[in-house]
Parts: sequence; C-alpha cells; structure tokens
Amino acid sequence: TKQMMIYIHEHYTEHISVADIAAAGFVSERECYRAFQSFLHTSPAEYIKSYRLQTACKLLSDGKESVTQIGLACGFGSGSFFGKVFRDHFGMPPSEYRREMLQKDG
Repeated sequence: TKQMMIYIHEHYTEHISVADIAAAGFVSERECYRAFQSFLHTSPAEYIKSYRLQTACKLLSDGKESVTQIGLACGFGSGSFFGKVFRDHFGMPPSEYRREMLQKDG
C-alpha cells in the first residue's frame, strides 16, 4: 500500500486511474481496492480526493493563488468541479474556507 500511496502523492495533480495505482504497487486492480480498504478503510478514489483536498486547504490558507488555480493545481480538472467537491466535503465554498483561515491567522 505504501508504494501506491507514494504514487498518489507524486501524481495527484494528474488524472490517476486505479490501474495506474495498482501498477505502482505491482498488484492487480482488485488487490489495490482490497489493500486500500484493509489498511486505510477507504477506496483509492476517495483517498485521492482526500489527499487533493488536504493539499488544496494548505494552498488556500497561503492565500496566494486564485481558487481556480488551486483547483487545477490539485488535479480537479476545473474550478467549478473543485468548488463542488470542496463544498460537498467541507460544507462551504473554497473562497469562504480561505477567508476563515486568513482571518484566523491574521
């Protein structure tokens, strides 16, 4: 599982398939799903999304790049998709999250 996680951490900005992750770990796709479920209690796709969102949160807290740039940089494909995924996960749009983080630090 470690090799597969490393692959995700190194390629999260790109489109990643389960086949790509499995190949990085030298296992079948089925074994990849099983390993993620056993060790991380999640699916490969959920792990990728979670890692991308964690990275986006760090970038949003820095306050330097636009929300759209951050979404693209984290592998979400478009600013609107990033906004939807972020809102679904955190219950607020990325811009509001940034505002709260900058106020907290200020």
